[in-house]
Amino acid sequence: MRADMFKVIVERPRWGASHAASPKLKGHRTPENQHIGLKRHARIAAPYTKSLNENLRPLVRFLRSRRGQKWDDVFSEICAGLDTGSTVKMHVRLHVDDFVFSRIAVGRDGEWMWQGRVIRFHPAMRDCFFVDPADGLLKDCRELQHRLPPINRTPVRKGGK
Repeated sequence: MRADMFKVIVERPRWGASHAASPKLKGHRTPENQHIGLKRHARIAAPYTKSLNENLRPLVRFLRSRRGQKWDDVFSEICAGLDTGSTVKMHVRLHVDDFVFSRIAVGRDGEWMWQGRVIRFHPAMRDCFFVDPADGLLKDCRELQHRLPPINRTPVRKGGK
């Protein structure tokens, strides 16, 4: 994993001068500006235009490149690059659960369960991965359709039963 993966995921290019910070607005003399302190001006009720911009594609590409490897090794590599000492790194690390079904349990009847729910394959699951409970390898969700036991392949009826 790249050492600067958290920067690649969280930081994006700046938007430009149209999103200038309030100290840069002091040259603009418009009625909607209000004097704050001695040297600063700010717009009244100006919307906050800058936001956390996440680009999670590098994380997905990293996970895709590690398909077929032991999940413990892959997650150890992620943890080595994204320690919990930084809020940003911890935030990026939490996004791993958005893409990987890592805690799959096998139910009493042989069904695969994740967070107490029976897993069912859906064609829209294209950027997701799962950890095979049999061998602990990271696999693509496209394989999930063929790996699920027959009890998981039954369609869900309306009403949740």
